[in-house]
Amino acid sequence: MTQPEYGATPWGRAWVRAVESTAVTRPNPLLPRARSLVRNNAVTELRAETGSVTATVSGHTVHIGLPLWTDVPEGLVADHTGDLPDELADTLAVAVPLAEQHTECDCRTRNPHCAHVLAALYALSQRVDERPVLAATLRYPLTEPTDPDWIPLAEIDVAGFYGG
Repeated sequence: MTQPEYGATPWGRAWVRAVESTAVTRPNPLLPRARSLVRNNAVTELRAETGSVTATVSGHTVHIGLPLWTDVPEGLVADHTGDLPDELADTLAVAVPLAEQHTECDCRTRNPHCAHVLAALYALSQRVDERPVLAATLRYPLTEPTDPDWIPLAEIDVAGFYGG
């Protein structure tokens, strides 16, 4: 069985489900175009922060505002690699349905969920697959645990490190 292109983890899959809602009466004709944009590296400069996602998609600037959680959900703890337990994915509503997102794109389309916005969300799902803790930090400002084996270069005394 091959790995899915989008939504390989439960965390990324939640974002894909938000884009590809099954509650609609007909398929969204913009989804294939959005997936194609991501596949062809048209999504650049994707920045995901607490409460917002910004990206450049085919030269168009996309802003997506996300509602925040008021309290940190119970059991939400990431390890030093940025991974979250998959069991939490079923209990946490990390993805935001399209109707609750505040989207802006500078393209000429009057649809608030144009192909550029959808492409940014697909690219976001890939980023969440790579680092699941991002799914939670988009909704609540978490401090990511640091790797105990990692030391910032600025904190190393070069003379002392090399025995000088």
